[in-house]
Amino acid sequence: MIVWALFDSGNGCYKRSAAKFDDIEIYSIGLDIENKNDHFIHLNLADYSYMFGNNEMYETLDKLPKPDLIIASPPCESWSVASAMRGGNASWKREDVSDSLFEPQRLPSPFTIRARSEYKRTHNNLSYEKQFVNRVNGELTAFNTIQIIKKYNPEFFIIENPATSKIWEYIETIIEFELPYKNLTRYNNYDYPLQKPTKFSSNIQLSLKNEVIKQEIAWDNFSKSYNERSNIPEKLVDEIFGNVLRLFKQNK
Repeated sequence: MIVWALFDSGNGCYKRSAAKFDDIEIYSIGLDIENKNDHFIHLNLADYSYMFGNNEMYETLDKLPKPDLIIASPPCESWSVASAMRGGNASWKREDVSDSLFEPQRLPSPFTIRARSEYKRTHNNLSYEKQFVNRVNGELTAFNTIQIIKKYNPEFFIIENPATSKIWEYIETIIEFELPYKNLTRYNNYDYPLQKPTKFSSNIQLSLKNEVIKQEIAWDNFSKSYNERSNIPEKLVDEIFGNVLRLFKQNK
């Protein structure tokens, strides 16, 4: 089974797990923000230079064997509720257009761009420039993830992000790409110190463990390393690959 692991460029969680399976050939793709690893194909998945005739992203992907599974972990910074602000988060807000008499006929979009002035009123001194880049990077990586899935049409696709991430609504209501199964799990069901509710949205049912278990440590006391904080429990990835591989063999 050929696997493309998009954004598997931090500590290589998908790569490490795939090495245990003789029937999986994996290609990890992305950029390592900490520049500590080199197990992957270096490719900017937020690239939009194809608009101007530079097709490096797709030309690189075209050279790889056609994927049977695309599994992707797009960056979650612009979609996270961790950067909460009034009406949304640091990148997005939902405008209140309701009145005191009637419910609106249609809910306003939750993806209204914030103005620079809104960051001046925040209690945590958020930077407009940083949040602008986070938002643009988030949109581009989400958009390119879906474009890659549609272009290369794997038998299976899986997209990972926090359970409360706004990326799910963005993909389905803005990009209008269907996510048939929102496979919810909690990391500490797989021998991990954090609970971290997470979805692996896919075109197949993964039947992941989702028991509510008290976590061992507080998130603020966990590692400050971007790569470590992006880790996915090895046992969880093992289970996902095992489930997909069994289905892949059945279909063959």
